[in-house]
Amino acid sequence: MQNLDLTNLVLGTWLLFVVIKRQLAPKIVRFKIESFILVILLGAASIGDAFQKQHLQITLQQALIFGGLSLASAVIFAGLRAWSYHFWVNDEGIVMRQGNWLTLVWWAVGIIGHLGVDRIWTGSSVTLLLYLGVTLLVQRGCVWLLASRQYPTEMRHNAALQAESRHDRHEQKRSRKK
Repeated sequence: MQNLDLTNLVLGTWLLFVVIKRQLAPKIVRFKIESFILVILLGAASIGDAFQKQHLQITLQQALIFGGLSLASAVIFAGLRAWSYHFWVNDEGIVMRQGNWLTLVWWAVGIIGHLGVDRIWTGSSVTLLLYLGVTLLVQRGCVWLLASRQYPTEMRHNAALQAESRHDRHEQKRSRKK
């Protein structure tokens, strides 16, 4: 369990550093979920490895209680972080977002709480990547929703920009294959 625990802590710490750094910088509001799905899948695989290779023992009751608390925490803190964002429209008519000191506080409280529950539940940090993937995915959805409520017309521009960007990426992939 030690190697898996260390791997989750190292990957989780790196991911948190990158994410928090990006959340404190002004960014275009987008709803790209691919990277969060990847983190969720890695987290689920990590838990699967803990059961198969590390012989993690969790009862159904523990899974329901601690898993439910972890999921609720991921959703609640994602919403609180999204709520702490500042939204504005830049000169090009694109909706921007930026976190602040309160965003950092919600990250700290959420992660410390999750790691505490994870230690009690599994004796390790085996669920950290799954928690991060879920909370980031929910946060991204909340940010999109809040920005859409505040700037409904301008968010259509963000959606078009995102679709155009996705189309350009597909075209680049196709041209590389030729």
